[in-house]
Amino acid sequence: MSLSSVSSISLSGMQAATTRLEASASNIANASSSGSLPDASGATTAYAPVTVTQSDVRGGGVSARITNAADPYVTSYDASSPDANTDGQVAMPNVDMASELVNVMTARISYEASAKTMKASNDMMKTTLDAFS
Repeated sequence: MSLSSVSSISLSGMQAATTRLEASASNIANASSSGSLPDASGATTAYAPVTVTQSDVRGGGVSARITNAADPYVTSYDASSPDANTDGQVAMPNVDMASELVNVMTARISYEASAKTMKASNDMMKTTLDAFS
């Protein structure tokens, strides 16, 4: 494995961590934004939480992409909401704050680890170049 491969693998890890952080930040920011219950077509104005799907990349590294969460909302009572139906029910994003905070911490640690790996790779490259000059 070449040092440039290590750098590209580290960069993909940093990008994946950034994607995870963006997804969690969006979920946390919109956790209390309610919307109408789904109509017959399944459409709702409630925020749909997202999750990150991560996969290996051939040759090394990872790829991360944002996808919609499986169970996007829960029913909640809020008769004062303009989105409430006749029973006072609204759709609330199905966001678990504890899980989102764990995702934020995991993304930070993953980013830090990838950044340290990239720094070590760059230091080794510099040492190699200095030895031949």
